[in-house]
Amino acid sequence: MSDLWDARRDLTTADGQQLDMVVLGSPHFSLAEFKELSPRLQGNHVHPGVQFLVTSSRSMMLLAEKAGYLESLQAFGGRVTVDTCILATPMLPPEIKTLMTNSAKYAYYAPGLLGTEVTFGSLDDCVRSAIAGRIVRDDSLWEL
Repeated sequence: MSDLWDARRDLTTADGQQLDMVVLGSPHFSLAEFKELSPRLQGNHVHPGVQFLVTSSRSMMLLAEKAGYLESLQAFGGRVTVDTCILATPMLPPEIKTLMTNSAKYAYYAPGLLGTEVTFGSLDDCVRSAIAGRIVRDDSLWEL
């Protein structure tokens, strides 16, 4: 458990509660992940000061759309980008300084490649933070 605590700490470079964007999907979001995300978003909306982005493949997005999983993402105020990621494509607006993600890959590479600060958290943490407009993490998941 201490190794997991260390990894979580190492993957979090941000301090404080500032949040500009939540980004999910590295590697690309799968159909199972869209299914897991969808009910967490229903009836909620992303905070006006936070962007919510899911990166996926075109085929997974089409399957998620067919399954009805994208409706809750769109109603939430999130968006999907396909066949690339924010680490490889210059799509991050300059005002984005602090990201939150549940992806260890994003958390590891974003500070160096994007010049952003990152908070690493669970999928639930990411959704709750996007709604609140600030970093929210449930530390009970990490208790011994």
